[in-house]
Formats: sequence, structure tokens, C-alpha cells
Amino acid sequence: MDFSRFKDARLLVAGEVGIDEYLTGEVTRISPEAPVPVVEVTERSERLGLAANVAQNLSSLGAEVTLLSLCGRDADGERIQDLIESAGITQSVLIEDETRPTLRKVRVLSGKQHIVRVDFEKTHRVNDAVATRFKQTLLDLLPECDGVIIQDYGKGLLSPEIMGFVSSAQALAKPVYVDPSRLSPLKLYKGTTLLSPNVAEAVMLCGLGRHERRIHGNDGEGLWRMAQQILNKTEAEHVVITCGPHGMVSASRGESDLKRIPTYAKEVFDVTGAGDTVIAVLALTQVLGQSLAESMRIANAAAGVVVGRVGTASVTPEELQDALDQLGGESSNGRTADSDSVSPGSSPGSPAIN
Repeated sequence: MDFSRFKDARLLVAGEVGIDEYLTGEVTRISPEAPVPVVEVTERSERLGLAANVAQNLSSLGAEVTLLSLCGRDADGERIQDLIESAGITQSVLIEDETRPTLRKVRVLSGKQHIVRVDFEKTHRVNDAVATRFKQTLLDLLPECDGVIIQDYGKGLLSPEIMGFVSSAQALAKPVYVDPSRLSPLKLYKGTTLLSPNVAEAVMLCGLGRHERRIHGNDGEGLWRMAQQILNKTEAEHVVITCGPHGMVSASRGESDLKRIPTYAKEVFDVTGAGDTVIAVLALTQVLGQSLAESMRIANAAAGVVVGRVGTASVTPEELQDALDQLGGESSNGRTADSDSVSPGSSPGSPAIN
């Protein structure tokens, strides 16, 4: 497809946001106070995390994006506003919730090795006043967009009341794309257009028992069963399950088999935020009229770029085009590579890195 068309798309991203802080340094000794490494910090950086990273991916690709979320009444709430503005995100609405801090994740690294992660968050359910304001803002913004991306991280924001906006989206013919939380029931996403869980999330969403939880990305039969359960319980049109080194598979209502797209990455440094990139590119290409197979190929290429970097990252149209050209797949000059059909019970293809 012609990536210059990205600028014609208008997407609304709703969900929890946060700041991803990275402290990078060297480990040369063990602490005398406890048997833990001492990291001598040489670099500190802050990046947009969670739904803000999805919005940043869309902005980096050239789309118009509105970000709707919550923040605390604190210094980090002011800081995340600055980061959003610096990322070039078209519009943002952050509703203050004085009962919780602005979410911050601090990762300590030595080289590319994660030493520890420290989270500053509260995950209780938002109160009725905040939920009502959030939903009304969502409804007010709905007519202005081509589609909605819901990012659910299980932090207490999304509820049946807020997700009731889906009926209004349906009435306006606005597709709703969901990156679901393993902590939420499938019924929360009823009526949405597309869900994009990873395998572990799909297992939890489907409520599989302990003896059924060994479903992996190359288990065609297990993936098919989960995909059908997700489609039936949510009444969604499509489900895309990302399968790590086995790429991703999709199932659509009324179809009788899985479609599999291998994911390629030369090196995998960090999978943080890869799902954010996938849902951003899937939604962006879908609202511009691409087939699901084409959208998956482009999303795979984008994910292959960001996992080659440390921390949450975004991709530009030029980087995406280069990745697709190297794969010989979809490109802006119109070349298209077909996806593979996977019969339930098969274990297809050579694995690639996601």
C-alpha cells in the first residue's frame, strides 16, 4: 500500500497510559548489604508507555491520533503531558484521577539484561464520576475518528459501563480494535471488531484449565479452538493471536481455517511494547481498507523493527518500507505476499522471531 495514505487516517486510542523509565548502567560488584548486583547508572531515559506508546506509533507513522486516558494529580501527570506533546500526538485528553498516581514503570538494565522492574501504580476500579466522564469524553470524540483502539492493561479503568460505548460506535460504523487484558472477561469486549491477544492472554481469556494451558504458537488445533471461543463470546469479526517465534494467526467469522503470517526479526533485544505496535498498525491499515492478511504482514514487519530495540519503540514509514522490502512482501509499489492457511491440528511453517 501507499504509506503516504497514513496521514489520511484518524484514530482514537483509549486506555491506561504511563511513563517507562530506563536506568542503564554497569554491574561491577555485589552489594555488601544484600546479595544483589549494584548497577552504576550511566544513562537515564523516559518514554511513553502503555496506550501512549500505541498513540506514539500511530503518530510516528503519520496518522492523526487522539489519546484519551487518565493521569494522577502529580508531577508525573505533568511530565507525561510533556512527553505526549514531544511525540507529536495530535490531541490528548488526560482525565485527572486523584485516587491514583500517574503510572510509572522503572526498568534497571545492565547492557541489554533487565535487572529489576519497579512499578508505581494503583489498580483499583475507577470511581463512578471518573468513569462517567471518561465514557462521555469517548462518546464526544467518536464522530471525529475513523476507528477506535482500546488498550486494556487491567489497571482498573475499563468497565462494562465504559465499554457500553461500543453500541454507539456500531451505530456510527466506527470499528473498534482491542488489545485485551488477560485479567478481563471476554464479555467485556462484546461487539468489538478485532481483538489481538498473544497466546498467553488468549489462554487466560478463554479460561482454560491447568491441563489445557500448554497451547503454544505452533499448536494449530489449540489456537483454532481459542480463536473460535473468542469470536463466539465477543461476536467480533476477527481475532489475531500473536504467537511469538511462530508469527501470528487470525480467524474471522464465517471462515473455516486459521491464517498464519510468519514474523521476522534479525535480532530480538526487547519485546516490550511489540503488541502496541501490532495493534496500532493493524488498526491503521484496516481503516484504510487493507485486507486482514495485508494488515497482518505490515504489522509483522513493524513488530520486527521494534523488537530489535531496547524498550518501547515506534517505527517510521521509511523503516517499515525498508523492512517490507527486505522481506519481499507487501510494499508501497503494490507487491503482495499471500498468507498461509492453517488447518486446525497442523503445526505449519518454519518459526520466525517476533
